[in-house]
Order: sequence, then structure tokens, then C-alpha cells
Amino acid sequence: MGKHYPLLDQEQVETILDSLKFSPKRQSGSHCQWEGYTNGVRRIVTVDHLKKGRKEKYSHRLLSKMIQQSGLPKKDFYSMLGF
Repeated sequence: MGKHYPLLDQEQVETILDSLKFSPKRQSGSHCQWEGYTNGVRRIVTVDHLKKGRKEKYSHRLLSKMIQQSGLPKKDFYSMLGF
């Protein structure tokens, strides 16, 4: 049985990316692209700025896409918040 991970909001995702030394590079409309390196590989993570604000939770699908773009396993991504 796999571990259940909670949905995250924009502030939590950006906190994780910041702690991974990613930095915001471009903003286009409701999206911001964060750039950083994972295991020596340049990565771009697109963070959706949700219409209802920074505390609205991302869907499983959208959150999974951002984690995948970061190049980290889900467990390591969440561990940056102490999960």
C-alpha cells in the first residue's frame, strides 16, 4: 500500500521549489516558470497561479505534473515540507 500525500497549494509548491534552489524565471499570464537543477540536469517547473488564490489546492494531476517536471521522486519532493 502506498503512502498518501496531501494536495498542496501554490505557496507550498513554491516553498519546496525555493528550498530546492529553483528560482522564478518567467511569468506568462497565470503561469510562472521556475528554473533549477536536479542531479545536474536543468529543469523547468510550470506553476499555475490558480484563480482563487495561493491557498487553493492543486489537483492530483496538476501536482503530479509539477513533481515530474522537478525531476524528483514524489517522496523527495514532499520531504522538503517535512512529510
